[in-house]
Amino acid sequence: MEIFLSDEYETLWTAISSIMGIIATTLAIFALIYSMRTYRKTMQIVHYGEIDKMYFEILKEALAKPHLVRKSSERSAEQEVEYDIYAFIVWNFLESIYDRCMLDTDLQKTWFPIIEAERKIHLAWIQEHDNRTKFKTEFLSFIEKGTFEVA
Repeated sequence: MEIFLSDEYETLWTAISSIMGIIATTLAIFALIYSMRTYRKTMQIVHYGEIDKMYFEILKEALAKPHLVRKSSERSAEQEVEYDIYAFIVWNFLESIYDRCMLDTDLQKTWFPIIEAERKIHLAWIQEHDNRTKFKTEFLSFIEKGTFEVA
């Protein structure tokens, strides 16, 4: 045992210690990167679930009141108010989706077709000047182009 503690082996143990420190640091960096990627993926799944639930609630409202999604339907004054509120909810939701989709191409594959479908139903509402002021210019440009190709 004394042979391993002699001065001759001191540099060897120093070298081994340095190598082990480098290995430990490298493993810690890889663990951190892996943790960050796993956290990001988990958050995407959670956010997707939340988005899906919100859209489901919007669709349930349309199911209960079909006049909200009929393009050329005669509406009473009360139904017009309901439609105005509903269309604002839909467009506000779609703008939130747009914001998230610009950062995630996987979300684009899922939600761009839905944005396109809702655009076909509620385009006239967002083209009214008073309604346009409620949304960001970038989102309005995206909607006006009408091209929902995945980047």
